[in-house]
Amino acid sequence: MVNMEQDIQLFEKVFRQYRPGLLAFARNILNDHEEAEEVVHDIFLSIWDKRADMFSDPGLKSYLFRAVKNRCLNVLRKAKLDFEEMPDQVPEINGSTLASDLIEAKETEKLLNHLIEQLPKKCKQAFLLSRVDGLSHKEVAEIMDISTKTVENQIGIALKFFKENLGHLRN
Repeated sequence: MVNMEQDIQLFEKVFRQYRPGLLAFARNILNDHEEAEEVVHDIFLSIWDKRADMFSDPGLKSYLFRAVKNRCLNVLRKAKLDFEEMPDQVPEINGSTLASDLIEAKETEKLLNHLIEQLPKKCKQAFLLSRVDGLSHKEVAEIMDISTKTVENQIGIALKFFKENLGHLRN
């Protein structure tokens, strides 16, 4: 329980220290206070979920601002969807197919999360920053203070591990 209390205290410190700047940064990009609040909130939720790895990272400030920037850019991309480019006809969806697809997707997600937890710490961190947070290899390298080649190698190791083990777990 002491560890959880320390995590909460550290999280509150990081939250109080960086939230105002991150919020201003997001508002500047999005020009929308509510969207900016949501982006910053999402980033802090992500930090809380990965607190064991993130709080000890000396590149936390850099990570936070890059993560906010990337989320803001994603919000802007989604907002710029041109409805004229959408297809005229929506494909028909079979209810039973949709249900089985959802079940399979949930099972696959569960398996992947299980495999991610088995990765070595640095490999896991590189993979999550790249594939989950959408950071470039260069950005991941800066945050982790390693070379981009090392980031590529770590992600390659993770993908190979997934490929080798995903089939075994499904059977």
